[in-house]
Amino acid sequence: MFELMLIMLERLGLIVMLAFIATRLRFFRDMLSPAAPTRKQEYTVILFFGAFGIIGTYSGITFQAEPFQLQRFATGVLNTEAIANFRVIGVVLAGLFGGYKVGGAAGLIAGGHRMMLGGFTGFACGIATIAAGIFAAWFRSRNPEVTSKSLYVFAIGAAAEMMQMGLIVLLARPLTEALTLVQHIALPMILANGIGCALFLLIIKSVAREKEKAAALLAQKVLHIAEQTLGYLRSGLTPNSADKVCSILYKELNLMGAEIKVGSSILALTGKNSGSAVSKSLNSRDKVIGTVNFYFHSPATALEKETVAGLTNLLNSQLELAEADKLYSLAKDAEINALQAQINPHFLFNTLNTVISLVRINPEKARTALRSLSKFIRHNLQSTTVSVHTLGEEIEHIKSYLSIEQIRFEDRIKVSYYIEESCLQSKLPALTLQPIIENAVKHGFKGKSEQCQLHITVKDGLDNVSLYIEDNGSGVDENTLKILATSIGSRTEGNGIALYNINKRLKMTFGSDSGLHFTSKPESGMTVYFKMPKTF
Repeated sequence: MFELMLIMLERLGLIVMLAFIATRLRFFRDMLSPAAPTRKQEYTVILFFGAFGIIGTYSGITFQAEPFQLQRFATGVLNTEAIANFRVIGVVLAGLFGGYKVGGAAGLIAGGHRMMLGGFTGFACGIATIAAGIFAAWFRSRNPEVTSKSLYVFAIGAAAEMMQMGLIVLLARPLTEALTLVQHIALPMILANGIGCALFLLIIKSVAREKEKAAALLAQKVLHIAEQTLGYLRSGLTPNSADKVCSILYKELNLMGAEIKVGSSILALTGKNSGSAVSKSLNSRDKVIGTVNFYFHSPATALEKETVAGLTNLLNSQLELAEADKLYSLAKDAEINALQAQINPHFLFNTLNTVISLVRINPEKARTALRSLSKFIRHNLQSTTVSVHTLGEEIEHIKSYLSIEQIRFEDRIKVSYYIEESCLQSKLPALTLQPIIENAVKHGFKGKSEQCQLHITVKDGLDNVSLYIEDNGSGVDENTLKILATSIGSRTEGNGIALYNINKRLKMTFGSDSGLHFTSKPESGMTVYFKMPKTF
């Protein structure tokens, strides 16, 4: 047994080295993508882990139970022989990362191959291999966090081998040789395969960490590119701005070429328009205005494609900002459009700083913040051309805003919604709710160390709709409440201008009874509410 243990640990080093080499391959890194795998990727994973199981078989040691003899390599199996192997390592990992379908299929490939090799344990080992993949998938379904802990994976690999030993005793014949075999190989195989599963997991986790680091660096690069292109695209998509943008993309992404086309005409080209191309449409207000082509030196990786998609979305937002600037200049004498178009620069800068700080430590949260910011900006820009929104659109807007604030304040803000769906199609002036919510976050929660809570309620009153926005902030005394009620009735500079604007637009749209109302007590929070007609 001791001799077998030494040989298996020595051979395990070879298996781990092969696993490490496999993780350097591009297709393996693509397998670790958090997105749902395509059918092609799923088949690739099955074939990879199935093949790894077959390699685990051939890297094993062939021996004979009676009399006990060892052979260094499993080149063939006689009826009286068996193999001490590493087959379950690949199959267990397939079940843990791919679920029942991948684990079972990989087990079928590796187990079917073992059955064809023969030997008096061939059938039992083949069945045990299939069962190992299904067992690992079942364990993962019961405990999704199992792949984050090496000790758990060691235990699963060891348990799969114990199951194989049990099946050998149950199914292999003659029984005396099966018992002798298990007596000699059980402990070495259980330990070696358990250790192998744990080491393979550590290698996979190191690859995942490298991918996260690369994603963080690319996200930082995308923000850097967006910062550079912003000044040029503010004037819209012109030959000059397109040329500058192509030069920036070519340099920062190390491309073979960058090209912007309008229709079939090339507006700008830096480098060569050859190589592996990734094309994305440039849109403004849901209308295609051009195409940007990224030419890579080699086929783009999944991470590079994701980077291109994110960068194009930011370019589209910048183009929409440029168009919004033009619309704003045409309507600068209309106060309502001016106020609807504004985006608080402090909020924007604070959000971007939050994203920059998150890209290294939590890339997924950074992507969530960017998506919410994109929705928030898009809604603000769309508000420059419309005077009213449905209540449902306003609710989605404040959800984007609060999603950003919750990330900025490290989830100290808790939001609850009570909204009657029959009210969602009611219409109100654009950008009515968000400034009220921002006022609660900015002033109501100022200096508050414990959990900050917001309750947003929309009630159906048959002919009218009542909206309540309640916070548990510091609140105000009666005297301050009177000053607040007075300030929204007359325009003054400072923080009250947003509430003044909302109050004015509500009254102008729905009548004097639809203005803002406030209730508050010190240290008991504040409630802002108003009523409006259900149909308008």
